[in-house]
Amino acid sequence: MRFFCKAFPCRLTPAHSRKSGKLRFGWLTRCLIAIGLAGPQALWADIVVLSNGDRLTGEVEQLRNQKLSFKTSYAGTIQITWADVTELTTENNFEVEAETGRRYQGRIVRGELDLEVVHEDTSTQVPAPTIVAMIPMSNGDPPGFWQRLQGAIDLGYSLTRGNSRLNQSSVGSQASYRRENYEIKGGISSLFSKQDDSDPTSRQTLDLQYDRFLSPKAFAFTLSSFERNDRQRLNLRSRLGGGFGWKLVKSRQSELSLLGGFNYINEQFRDADSGMSLPRQSSGEALSGIELATTRFNGIRLGTKLSFLPNLLDGGRYRIEYDSTVRVPLFRSMTWSVKLFDRFDSEPPLDVQRNDYGIVSAFGFSF
Repeated sequence: MRFFCKAFPCRLTPAHSRKSGKLRFGWLTRCLIAIGLAGPQALWADIVVLSNGDRLTGEVEQLRNQKLSFKTSYAGTIQITWADVTELTTENNFEVEAETGRRYQGRIVRGELDLEVVHEDTSTQVPAPTIVAMIPMSNGDPPGFWQRLQGAIDLGYSLTRGNSRLNQSSVGSQASYRRENYEIKGGISSLFSKQDDSDPTSRQTLDLQYDRFLSPKAFAFTLSSFERNDRQRLNLRSRLGGGFGWKLVKSRQSELSLLGGFNYINEQFRDADSGMSLPRQSSGEALSGIELATTRFNGIRLGTKLSFLPNLLDGGRYRIEYDSTVRVPLFRSMTWSVKLFDRFDSEPPLDVQRNDYGIVSAFGFSF
C-alpha cells in the first residue's frame, strides 16, 4: 500500500472505498451469473444438425429404435428421428452398432451419408443409414449390462359392471440383452380374471431364448418356456428345445427370422370334475417358426412370433402358438401396448376348447 501511494499519490476517502467495493462486488456478481448461464452450454458440446437446417447443442444420450435421445438445457431430453439427422458431432465415446452386427467404439462425426467413428489415431467410415444403435461409454469402458438392456414393463386393468361383475388385470414384461456374438431375450406375463358366479382364472407364461450368432444372418438358439392356464386346465407345460435360425431380413428397421428345431415338453393337466392333477405326460415336438420385429411410423414397434409344433410321438396332434405386440410411444418412456395371443391344440387331452386366445391392452414404460 505504501508503494502504491508513493507511485500514485492520491487520497482515498471512506466514501471512495465503499463505492469502489460496490463496483467490484457488482462486477463479480455479473461474472458469476454469466458463468452459471454459460456453464451448461460449455459442458454440452455435442452438436446435431437436422435436415431442415436447425442446429442443436446439447448432449447425445443414446440411439435406439431409430430415435436419437438428445438432452438440451432448454427443452430437456427430446427424441429425434435418426433419418432427420444430417450432421452429428460428439465429445464423448460411444459404442456404435451397425445392422450387420459389427460394433465400433469412439467419438462420432456424422455427415449426410456416412458416420465416422474416431478412436485414438484411427477412424472407420460406416454408412449412416445402417446404424441401429449408439450406446455411451463411461470413462472409455464398454457399455455395461444395464446400458445394453432393452425392454418394457406393462400394467393393465379392466372393470365391467352390469348384470355381472368382471375384473381383469394383467402384468407383463419383455427384455433383451445383446452383444456382438449373442443375444438373450425373454418375457413374462400374467393375466387374472374374476367374474361373478364363477371361479377366478389365471394364465401365466415365462419364455427365455438364447441366440448365438454364427454369421450376420445365421444363428443357433436354445429356448425354454413355462406355461400355466386355468382355462385349459393346464397345471404346467414346460418346454426345452433348440435349433437353428436364419435372418431373411436384417436392417435398421426390421428383422425377419426363420427358425427350425426340436422341443422336449412335459405337461400336466387336472381333472375337470375332481380338480385332481393327472399324471404327467412327456413327448417331443418339431419346431418351425417365424419371428418379426420392426419399427415403423415414428417409433411404433411391432413384434410377432408364430410357431408350428407337430408332435413326434402322437402323429395326429399339433400345436400352434402365436404372440403379437404393438407398442406405441406416448411421451418420454411411457408407452401403450396391445397384445394378441393364441394357443391352439388340435387334440387337447381333456374336454376343453382347442383354441385359447385373447387381447390385452396395457400402459407401461420402456427402458
